[in-house]
Amino acid sequence: MRICVIGKFPPIQGGVAVRTYWIAHDLAARGHEVHVVTNAKEASPPFRIHMRRQDWKRCVASYPAVGSASSGSVTLHWTDPLDRSQHYIPLASPFVSKLAGTAARVHAERPFDLIYSHYLEPYGIAGHLVADIAHVPHVMRMAGSDAGRLWLHPQLEALYDHVLRSAATVIASGTVAGRAVRHGADPERIKAGDRLVLPEGLFCPEGPKLDIAALRHEVERDDPELRDAFWGGFAGGLPFFGIYGKLGETKGSLALLAAMARLKQEGLAVGLVAMAHGWPALEQKFRARVEELGIMDRVLQIPFLPHWRVPEFLRSCLAVCCLEQDFPIAFHAPIVTREVLACGKCLVASTELIQKLPDHLRLADGYGCVAIPDVQDIDALSARLAAIVRDPQPVAWVAARGHVFAGALQEEAKASSSLDAILKGAAKKKRLRTRKRSAAAANPPHPRFPLAQAMSDRLKLCGDSAVFDLPQAREALAAVERAPNNGELTLHQGVSAAIRLEIALAEAELPGPKATEDHDPLFRLRIKRWALADGELGALLPTRDPHLRVLKFDASELAEQRTKGARSVGHRRRRGRNIIAFAQANGQARERLLVSDVSARILELSDGTRTAREIAGKIEAENPQAAREPALRLIEDMFAAGLLWLKEARA
Repeated sequence: MRICVIGKFPPIQGGVAVRTYWIAHDLAARGHEVHVVTNAKEASPPFRIHMRRQDWKRCVASYPAVGSASSGSVTLHWTDPLDRSQHYIPLASPFVSKLAGTAARVHAERPFDLIYSHYLEPYGIAGHLVADIAHVPHVMRMAGSDAGRLWLHPQLEALYDHVLRSAATVIASGTVAGRAVRHGADPERIKAGDRLVLPEGLFCPEGPKLDIAALRHEVERDDPELRDAFWGGFAGGLPFFGIYGKLGETKGSLALLAAMARLKQEGLAVGLVAMAHGWPALEQKFRARVEELGIMDRVLQIPFLPHWRVPEFLRSCLAVCCLEQDFPIAFHAPIVTREVLACGKCLVASTELIQKLPDHLRLADGYGCVAIPDVQDIDALSARLAAIVRDPQPVAWVAARGHVFAGALQEEAKASSSLDAILKGAAKKKRLRTRKRSAAAANPPHPRFPLAQAMSDRLKLCGDSAVFDLPQAREALAAVERAPNNGELTLHQGVSAAIRLEIALAEAELPGPKATEDHDPLFRLRIKRWALADGELGALLPTRDPHLRVLKFDASELAEQRTKGARSVGHRRRRGRNIIAFAQANGQARERLLVSDVSARILELSDGTRTAREIAGKIEAENPQAAREPALRLIEDMFAAGLLWLKEARA
């Protein structure tokens, strides 16, 4: 296909430009001819990336044909910076007109098959205009601030609604997709997008580290406009924490400076390198605060670097801080945490950001990351950072576990919806396939009680009730168990047991006590040291998660029917006969798990009175087959899965 991509691109800083860059090159590698139309060269400091000659060359590319795919390419079309020929009153760069006009001109030379835009303003508007001019489909995608802020503006909303309704496909999910439907977008045209797959050859622990002195020389020689982006007295002679991205009150930038001042007062030799900048007023506030705190010699700001150079920066840090908290757009989910973990660096992050990661409970504080509940609590933040500086040995172990976690997310991202398939469908002017709505779909079974509701309908117990709840499930069970005796129904063996299991799971998942920080499973590692080092687990006391319930079942048929989709933990070669269910905490439900008898026995023994080493010895004595997968490793897997808490033995 010949695809026109209209969006942010390097040298614009930020996640949207990152995603657009990799999307364009991925599509080209799949054999598409991609033309990127962007105003990125009009970006100015502080949000312009420092680009070397070789970085500019990376923006365009040609890809050879592979297998059945054709050769592909990425070609850039830049809008011209604002000059006198574009002046009008009141003065502003006519971005929408330049983007749309440039794309229309390229289309006239050789027609596009499809327009793809990312971010509403100005790119989605320009994409809509070009699609209308060229009579080709428009696939549009929103990000965070455009959907959560611009779209809410009363002077922009009506136009954005029209663009969304007119698009062949809108890539959105969650609350954004719901709002699009409420504003008139066809649900059949809305598609959940793919998740960004990080380039594994770049975002990995092995590779070059950033040479700060060389970077300073490079900027002073080749990029004088960004000389002011280098600021501070830290020269890099000490270990240093890193931050990167936009500065902001909700980014934890000023709180981190206060914590760094505490570290200096305590005599700890550590610096802070910030690949971070903000709007002029905020930039001035950040620098004034550095001077006020007397930490000029410990802080260095450097220019934004291209995404493919970010790993160099990350690898050079002792640990990397991502402290976004109370961000006004709730669904905003930065990629920075994944990048840090993928590069094998110790992540120090707000719980707000960690909780936005899929399956985040596997990233326990002190095990796979350092979680900060309240970034504005300077005492706590500085204490966590000081612990890392004073005792750096566990850094490598925390980073390694985080890297494993990031690898699992990467595999999930690879398996997510393919943008290539979405674009091909839109180019053929086909609507996304949806299942035909049947009578059963109009009144779907209750997700917790499908069998109980089916039997209730068969026995005509519930009439026309639209809600099937726990009391009705119990009523259905009682009726089913009476049925064989009074001749009302001949039942398949195991139906009663299956309904009992549905009821037991629902009862186990009723709301439990409110989870305070003391009961937050993210903080389930309770040890004096700031993190768990290798070889220390055996001396700790495992305790079952307080919200956890183990439910056993007998029939193998039941395992197939009632546990379909449950994730397996431990002894994966053997089908489990135990379901783990969790009581809801703060309105949040956790995924059910299917575990083996050995794992269930470990949970039974984990009452806080035995060390992990003692439990492992008992498991190996009771079950010689457990030696194939050492019991201590299984205990650690169960801790990582959120089934166990760990604490130190009392003296």
